[in-house]
Amino acid sequence: MTGPKSLTGRVTMAAVAAVGGALLVAGLAVIIFSARSDQAQLDRDLIRLARQVDRRAGPVFSPSGQPRGGPDRPPGGMMRNGGQPRRNGPLEPGADRFTRVVLASGQSFSGGAAVPANFPLTTAGELVTVSAGGEDWRTLVKDLRDGDRLQVAARLSGIQDGAKRLRIVVVAALLGALLATALITRSLARLALGPLRRLATTADQVAATADLSVRVPTGDGPEEIDELAADINAMLSRLQRSASEREAALTSARRFAADAGHELRNPLTSLRANLSLIERSGKLGDADVQAAVTACAGDSARLAALVDQLQQLARGEAGPPATSEQVDLSELADTAVVALAARFPGVTAALRAPQSGPLVNAEEESLRMMLDNLLDNAALHGRPDGKVEVVIEASTSGGAVLEVNDDGPGIPEDQRTAVLERFVRGEGARGAGTGLGLAIAAAQAARYGGSLTLGASPLGGLQVRVVIPSSTIGR
Repeated sequence: MTGPKSLTGRVTMAAVAAVGGALLVAGLAVIIFSARSDQAQLDRDLIRLARQVDRRAGPVFSPSGQPRGGPDRPPGGMMRNGGQPRRNGPLEPGADRFTRVVLASGQSFSGGAAVPANFPLTTAGELVTVSAGGEDWRTLVKDLRDGDRLQVAARLSGIQDGAKRLRIVVVAALLGALLATALITRSLARLALGPLRRLATTADQVAATADLSVRVPTGDGPEEIDELAADINAMLSRLQRSASEREAALTSARRFAADAGHELRNPLTSLRANLSLIERSGKLGDADVQAAVTACAGDSARLAALVDQLQQLARGEAGPPATSEQVDLSELADTAVVALAARFPGVTAALRAPQSGPLVNAEEESLRMMLDNLLDNAALHGRPDGKVEVVIEASTSGGAVLEVNDDGPGIPEDQRTAVLERFVRGEGARGAGTGLGLAIAAAQAARYGGSLTLGASPLGGLQVRVVIPSSTIGR
């Protein structure tokens, strides 16, 4: 069984356990001491009573064995067994105890309470507890002259009833003390832990709002709590400065990429249009000039592609999309594979996916951008006129998995991490490229909390595996 999770509950439980243990030990000590004290007092009373009876009764028997005063007149207010007692005699001890003289002949006389049947005559000189007549008795036997014996006994019911009442009082006091301890400790613990709760509230506020300008109040709690609050405030200040600097750098980089793409697109479009016009005019006869014009056209196309990729990268690093919708990943992949076949007629493209689904809460355009970059990367850097296979499936953890496989040379394992960086190409990469395709795809996957990893393809080349977590899966 586990204990309470809250610190207040644990402090309360510890206090109750400590106080309860101490009170239990004290209560047991009181009960045991009281029982022994009561029995010791009763034993002293019995010893005193035996002496008193022996002294006040005087010589009880004559040398002939007859009780003094005659056989029908027992001494000291005692009565013969079966006879009537003499009231207020000096040897009548009371209703809860009796005295008995047992003659050597077996005849006995008693005074006080009625002697239970078959009451045992115990060893002389020993105080013992016996049971008779359904009750417990404390008894003492004393030897008299000529083989006669004197027995005194007292009921233990009074002591037992007192012990029972004492146990009830101790248990009630223990329960009351535990309840009071729990209530008082809980109240004091809540008061003492108030500053900690304020720390927790502030931390929850920062986690919920991502507002690093929030500060923990100080100066109204214990010294240790104020030190902790000051450390947390210092940490929040450092995080706020770091976040501000990082956000400023990211904003500057994104603005640069977006502005560069916007500013370069128009002149590049004009350059391509002019070069196309010159090529179609037919007025250029010189082969070298024609080759230069063709090279310019190729360069302008690559510049335009670079601008597009920079813009895509800027969008991928801009964080989660502002809006999203349910996108059928299989349907989107089917469209992308058809478009790949149109761009690269020599490539054999295949799709292995469910009839529909999985559904992803995402921005369709950004997912299509990621797919196009991965497919173009496989077609350009795989085997010429080779195979490209796209696999869509739901992951065992509830997310979605996208795989793009090719049958090209692949990427060595020690280079797979590096090629995910911007403008980095593998050592064996062939064909045109900017080194941005995989970086763009990785940035788009990260927008949805997913991951992109490179591995060996079952076709023999490179496998790009994108995992989108279940939090973005449509319901």
